[in-house]
Amino acid sequence: MHLDQKITVFCTDHETKKDGKILRIYNGGIDVEVSGTIIKLKKTKPNFYVGSMAGLEFVVETK
Repeated sequence: MHLDQKITVFCTDHETKKDGKILRIYNGGIDVEVSGTIIKLKKTKPNFYVGSMAGLEFVVETK
């Protein structure tokens, strides 16, 4: 995983996928830009991140 990497962000509430870009990587999480909005995601398992915004839950799985 690296900065400016394109990733897929999955909204569990609407069951939709959007393309995102990693803006920040920090200990225990990442910040991802999706459609002009920054979503903070926390690492919950190896290669699995979860975050929320506007009452919706978002997940990212990296490989």
